Amino acid sequence: MAYEFVRRADDMVMCRLDPQEKAIIAQVAQEVSDLIRADLGMGEEPEAVREAAGSDDPLARLEAEFAVDSPREPRDSAVRRLFPAASEEDPALAEEFRRLGQGDLASGKLSALGVVQRSIDRVGPTAAEIVLDEEAATAWLTGLNDMRLVLADRLSLREDEDLDTLRMLQQIAEDAGIDGDDLERAAGGTPEGADASGGDDGPTAAGPDLVLAVYDLLTWLQESLVRVVAR
Repeated sequence: MAYEFVRRADDMVMCRLDPQEKAIIAQVAQEVSDLIRADLGMGEEPEAVREAAGSDDPLARLEAEFAVDSPREPRDSAVRRLFPAASEEDPALAEEFRRLGQGDLASGKLSALGVVQRSIDRVGPTAAEIVLDEEAATAWLTGLNDMRLVLADRLSLREDEDLDTLRMLQQIAEDAGIDGDDLERAAGGTPEGADASGGDDGPTAAGPDLVLAVYDLLTWLQESLVRVVAR
């Protein structure tokens, strides 16, 4: 069972997680990182761009450099939550903001998720305390928030009230013996990016009940960490 974040006498921040909780959080952090990289095309360099970069034509090399630096607009609904458009009314302005800032923003998010994973990996597979300094605690806040946003998207949560509605539907489903697929459809349908047959590439592959439980765990940890850092 998880214990909330607290401030130690040496000013470090800590919480205690059991093996299953650590494994789940680390897995979600990895899947969110993979989702960001895949959807934004980070690390990809098409063959045509590589050839142009080695060209003797200065214009071709310049175009290749611009192509590599140009950010890809998010296509997955969850990634769009993490990288929203700066302006819905002005596409050109939104594109310029993406060009100037999306790469750094993505790198920061991936770095924070990496801190979450490494913090867990360092303590091994048994139940243990996760101990963070101020920099790591800030990274955990970013990582927990981004993981929650992705799970919220997969659960079709758009407003705070949607979470209460989903919990109510979950209880109704349990009382009536309704399966998880029926519950997910009642809560808002199959999320964008998910296979209607259940073959989802993201963190919802285990079903909405487990995803909701993980969402609650991440929310609880984030709230306790916010209180500790704010003090």
